[in-house]
Amino acid sequence: MIPAVAALAVLWIALSRSLDPLEIGIGVAASIVVVLAQRALFPDAQRLVSALVRRPHRLFAFAGTLAVRLVVSTAYTSWLILSGKAEGRLMALPVRVSDPLGQFVLLNSITLTPSTISLLVEGDVVYLHWLQSRDGRGDWRTIKESIERRVLALFPPPSDGDR
Repeated sequence: MIPAVAALAVLWIALSRSLDPLEIGIGVAASIVVVLAQRALFPDAQRLVSALVRRPHRLFAFAGTLAVRLVVSTAYTSWLILSGKAEGRLMALPVRVSDPLGQFVLLNSITLTPSTISLLVEGDVVYLHWLQSRDGRGDWRTIKESIERRVLALFPPPSDGDR
């Protein structure tokens, strides 16, 4: 808890650009409130944070995959729109991520990539809108699969001992 409060307080000081004791006190108090609220609202987040601290390479692999997908999808979507070959389609795809926070990260990551917007997850199915070319070619599978593989590494399914 102390490292999180300290990090938030340093961020507060950096953003406020003031060393006034009253502002520092407000920043520390706000940091404590935020950390306590986070622990109360998201009790499983501590498990995630400890897993990321033990295996930070998984987070870097996820961020790298997402960055590559953003660049490739932006170029592809730009080409589709400029060539006049864009066509939208709604799709229902199976999803392997079972952790609710993992599903949230997956949906937002898919939505961040141009040409795709995730709409809903029901059980093990994700519904998304996908911009494809009129001839039916597109990269929705590579977007979903590459991001999902990295999200699964961050949020592995519970083992039998965890249930």
